[in-house]
Amino acid sequence: MKKALPAGLALVLVVVLAAAGYGVHLVRKLNTPAFQKSLLDQAAAAAGADVRAKEVDISLLSGVVLKGIAVANPAPFPGDFLTADAFVLRYRLRPLLAGRVEVERLAIEKPRLALAMDARGVFNYERLGGSARARAEAPPATAAVAPLRVVLKQLAVEDASVVMTDHTKARLLAVEGAHFRSAFEIEGGIAQGSGEATIATLNLGDLLFVRGVKAPLSMSKEVVKLAPVRGRVAGGTATGDLILHLKGGFRYVANLEVEGANVETLLAEAKSAGGVSGTLAAKATFEGSGGLPTMKGRGQGTIADCRVDHGRTLALLAGILQVPELASPELDECRAEFTQSGTRLSTPVLSLKGPSVQLFGKGAVDLRTYGIDYQMSLALAPRLFAKVTRPELRPAFRDRDDGFSTIDFRLYGTTLDPQTDLLSRIAKAAATEAAKDQLNRLFKRKIF
Repeated sequence: MKKALPAGLALVLVVVLAAAGYGVHLVRKLNTPAFQKSLLDQAAAAAGADVRAKEVDISLLSGVVLKGIAVANPAPFPGDFLTADAFVLRYRLRPLLAGRVEVERLAIEKPRLALAMDARGVFNYERLGGSARARAEAPPATAAVAPLRVVLKQLAVEDASVVMTDHTKARLLAVEGAHFRSAFEIEGGIAQGSGEATIATLNLGDLLFVRGVKAPLSMSKEVVKLAPVRGRVAGGTATGDLILHLKGGFRYVANLEVEGANVETLLAEAKSAGGVSGTLAAKATFEGSGGLPTMKGRGQGTIADCRVDHGRTLALLAGILQVPELASPELDECRAEFTQSGTRLSTPVLSLKGPSVQLFGKGAVDLRTYGIDYQMSLALAPRLFAKVTRPELRPAFRDRDDGFSTIDFRLYGTTLDPQTDLLSRIAKAAATEAAKDQLNRLFKRKIF
C-alpha cells in the first residue's frame, strides 16, 4: 500500500505533465498559418463574403487579435463592406471553474463601414450571411438557456466611421468619430447592460450636420437605438432619438428638435444659397427605408429675428412692383409647417411677417427637380404701399381690415429660378379698372 501511493502519485504527475505538454502543443498549433487560414475561411463562410486579415494572433489562454481586417461586399456590390485596424478579444479562463465566462475586452478599432443600396432598394448588409441555399439547409436554431453566466466587461467600438449611399452614389448618411462603450451580463438567457455612444459629426444627406452627439445606445440583432440623443447644430442644441430597424429590411425612425440654431450657418453647411438669417427652433419626425423616395416626414420651424436679404422671390416682387425695400424687408418672424412624402415636400403654412411686409401662402417643392408651385399673398403696410406709384399697379391690390393692401399671386418655376403670374394679374386688374373708367365716363357718373 505504501508502495502503491507513490506509484499513483507518479502516475498522476505523468498525466498532468502529458496534459500540460498537449496544451502547449495545442496553443502552438493554434498560431500556425493553416489554422489561421481555417479560421478566416470559417468567418468567410458565415459572412457569405471574403474575410481578410493582415495579422492573426491566437492564444488559447488569453484571446484573439486580428489586425488589418477587411470584409468584402457580397456580390454584386463592389469593394469592401467593412475594414478595421484591429479586432481584439481578451478573456480569462480561471472564472470558468466558478461557472462564469469572463470577457475582459471585446473591441473593434477604427472600423469603416460602407452601407450601399442598389437600384431595387436592397442594402449590401442584407446579402451577408452566406447563400440563400446554405441558410435554407441549415438546421433550425433551438432555444436553450446557457448554464454559464457570461460577463462582458468591456464591449467597445473605437473611432468608427459609417457612410451610407444610394444606388446613384449619393450620400444619405455619414458618421465620423463614433465611439461606443458598454458592459453586459448574460445569465439564464437574459442580457442586461448599459452603454453610451458618442459621435463627433453626424451628417444627414449633406444637408444637416449634428456635432458632439451623445446618447445611450442599445443594440440587438433586430434594432439599433440611440435615445435620448443630444448634440449641437449650427450653434444651437439638438435633441431627439433614432431607431434603426434591421429585421425584414432596413427601416429608420428619427425625431429631432432644434433650438437656437443659426440659420446662416445651417445654409452655409448645406451649401445652399444664403440670404436668410435668424435663429431657428424646429421639430421634425422622419421615417424611411432607404433614400429620398422612401422618406416620410412632418414638422414645423420658426425663425426668430428673421431677415431675408435679396432672396430670389422677394427680389422678383421688388422688381415687378418697383419697391426696392421689398428685396430686404424687416421681418419679425418666419414660420413654416411641412409634410414630406418621398420627393414631394408640401408646405401647408408658410408665413413671413414684419411691420411693413407680410408674405404668406401654401404649396409644394419637388426635392428631385426643385420645382415649386405655391399660391401666395403679399401684404403691404400703408407706408410701403404708398411707394407703389405706378397707376397700373395699384388697382391689383385690395384693402384689408387692418390697413394693409394685399395681392394674390402664383409662384412657380424652380427654387433657383422662380416665376410668378403677378404681371398678368396686374394687367388684368388694370384692364378692368380702365373698363370701369370708360363706363363711368360714358354714363357721366360713377357706376363702379
